[in-house]
Amino acid sequence: MAKIIDPDDLTYSVNGSTGNLRFDTTAKTIRLVEGGAFSFFDGVTGQCLYSKIKEVLKADPDLIRLAPVPVREMIHDESLEIINGWTFYDASTLKAIRDCGVALVAANGNPTKMYACFTSLGTLAAGTTATDIYYTLSSATNATTQGFTHVHTGESFGVNELVEIYSDTNADGTPDADNRSYAKLFLRRAGYTFDEADNTEIGYPTLTYKKYNFPLSHSVDPNIVADDSTIAAWTGMALQWYAAAQSRMLGTNGPYNFHVIATANGRTHKEVYSWLQWKLRQSSDIDDGSGNRTGKVTPMLAYMDGDTLKTKYQAGIGGVHVDNLSASSLNNIAEADDTNTYRTYPYVAAVTFEFDSYLQADGSNARFWIFDAATYPGAGATLLQDAGGNPMTGTVTGASVSFSYAWSANKPWVGIAIGKNNAKVAIASGTIEQSTGNKGVFVSGIERWYSNP
Repeated sequence: MAKIIDPDDLTYSVNGSTGNLRFDTTAKTIRLVEGGAFSFFDGVTGQCLYSKIKEVLKADPDLIRLAPVPVREMIHDESLEIINGWTFYDASTLKAIRDCGVALVAANGNPTKMYACFTSLGTLAAGTTATDIYYTLSSATNATTQGFTHVHTGESFGVNELVEIYSDTNADGTPDADNRSYAKLFLRRAGYTFDEADNTEIGYPTLTYKKYNFPLSHSVDPNIVADDSTIAAWTGMALQWYAAAQSRMLGTNGPYNFHVIATANGRTHKEVYSWLQWKLRQSSDIDDGSGNRTGKVTPMLAYMDGDTLKTKYQAGIGGVHVDNLSASSLNNIAEADDTNTYRTYPYVAAVTFEFDSYLQADGSNARFWIFDAATYPGAGATLLQDAGGNPMTGTVTGASVSFSYAWSANKPWVGIAIGKNNAKVAIASGTIEQSTGNKGVFVSGIERWYSNP
């Protein structure tokens, strides 16, 4: 089937029980019923419905004789008024109207209901459901969300549906509910890129009973590195909004101020991104502080630009920082601070030192030291420091050990590794370059003559 645009494709009855379009002049209700070319899923345009009502008024005298007419004119092809106290029979009828906002107007001329038509422009992938594309009519941080009745996939749009934005059940001019100032649509599906848009972003500060097009689309997200069950089991991660600015250094850069802090607990930038996207699909409070922020309506916190994780400035709040990110990812993050300026770490090189089997065999009896070659040997010899300010030294605990290094220029190094019963003294040297693939190798050989009887 397809969306009905031709009035000839709708059959009707007045005070009867047949046809797609049924009028009850006593209850003053308009009802749509599936059959023939018409289905609720595909629906009928508001212009087509209006045109069919006019044709029925002309063809069936009972619709004029037994009740005031339900329509007089369309404001334009995307805005329809149902007048004289007429209303829709049920939600199925209401949710089948496409491409047109609708107002229900009482006999005194006051509107009792206003419905905006929310349409998303962009193709949704097969399998997308009302859990993935939804809307809210409140800007509150803990606002409730509503799913759409009919979600279309593989087409040029995803949803095309009426949403109530105003109600005055007494038609006395005092609204019971007025949501004409804010509406936001979200597209958030697991494993896919996210999208969102509100009425101001599409150029309408105030809503009325007309059609609104929200650009929303998605694609498979290659930067999601774990499924929901895996992410939910990650521990030690946190997300908190602060009333006061939080000062942070990015290596030797800064300090900079932020108002939202995510704690990574050593996770990589793509793991943090996957975790943040998962948090934004939760219907519960995701603020680990004292605030109350529902994940599903929280604005996007970060996005991937190539292989770089970029945090997003939060309007009216401030910047977003990630604490305790894996050292291997410090080159892959740019953070929007409270001035909405992107801040980065100095380039962080990575260097791995490998130990031969004899040093490994000595285990805790084997130690290593990495010196700045410009100072070694001599009384002023200094150990190199990693990006966290810790000296590059320690016990041999395995086949290799890795360090991050705040690179600003190539740094020559000299390393000493000493075993005991199994390994001789090993000396190695090299240069830490602007790379994450730097390597040094300690080859000691077997110790044959050490003795401590």
